[in-house]
Amino acid sequence: MMETRYLGIDIGNTNQTVALADARGELLAVERRQTDPSRGAQGILASVIEAADTLLDHRPARDAGLAALGVGFGGPVEMPTGVVRLSHQVSGWEGVPLKRLLEERFGVPVTVDNDANAATLGELVFGAGRGLRDMVYINIGTGIGGGLVFGGRLYRGASTSAGEVGHTIVLPGGPECTCGHRGCLEALCSGTAIGRRARELAEADPELGRRMRDLAGGDPQAIASKIAFRAAAEGDPGGRKVVDDTVEYLALAVGNLLNLLNPQAVILGGGVPEVGAPLFTPLRERVRDYCMEHPYRAARILPAKNGYDAGVRGAVALALEAAGMLPCG
Repeated sequence: MMETRYLGIDIGNTNQTVALADARGELLAVERRQTDPSRGAQGILASVIEAADTLLDHRPARDAGLAALGVGFGGPVEMPTGVVRLSHQVSGWEGVPLKRLLEERFGVPVTVDNDANAATLGELVFGAGRGLRDMVYINIGTGIGGGLVFGGRLYRGASTSAGEVGHTIVLPGGPECTCGHRGCLEALCSGTAIGRRARELAEADPELGRRMRDLAGGDPQAIASKIAFRAAAEGDPGGRKVVDDTVEYLALAVGNLLNLLNPQAVILGGGVPEVGAPLFTPLRERVRDYCMEHPYRAARILPAKNGYDAGVRGAVALALEAAGMLPCG
């Protein structure tokens, strides 16, 4: 008897990843393709379907043992209809009924959700959140996204927009965010924002920013978040200033989440948390100043485990959800 298979599709702003997996989340085969915005929504959808067909050896889905399909999309999605609301990077996605189109094409149940919710579910089922019932996931990359899990299930909210941690305000009147508000966590602590603050410091105080500028090869415009963390690790005052401010803003957000939600864990994924201890050690200590003792002691602040495959593993978890096979709850 053929083993049941699941397809996970991660449609990001820079790449598309399609993976065939078993029920344990083991990736059996993976197709990765760069996203070409000039192809528009229809061209990218055709590329994704072509990649999926390749993984299925161009056989009908049921003949290939496919039970369900999950999609993590890089933009807001209506649930449970799976209609794309918007893509900030590629034109033509507005109003595309992605769930219906894929169900008609492959003949299996499909769940479509935004990529942050997908990554949250992936960490719950296959990653650092395995075995937990209540957790918060925060993805800190070029932007900041997040997701909430209550009672072992992803919580999507009344309008399926729950978990937008990046748009909680931690500095009223602060830098303008992509959402139009000021002082959002994303505008201060995303990789993009950390790099921007480091460059601004180097420009405003050349002496304080000297080491970061040197690490960037003498080009202040090349200063990025990783350079700020590297400089801080060397004891550089400019790098420490950037990192300390990052920890402060993030601790405020995490402390509020712990007080409000009392989760078992806050899991940090994405490119910025990959620096490891230089972020996690001071963050765990600083959160205490913004949190009551009981929720602080009940929660762990953990690095995500799914790494580079977070998006597509999350999409596989959505496929398991579509099939009613989530091993949680």
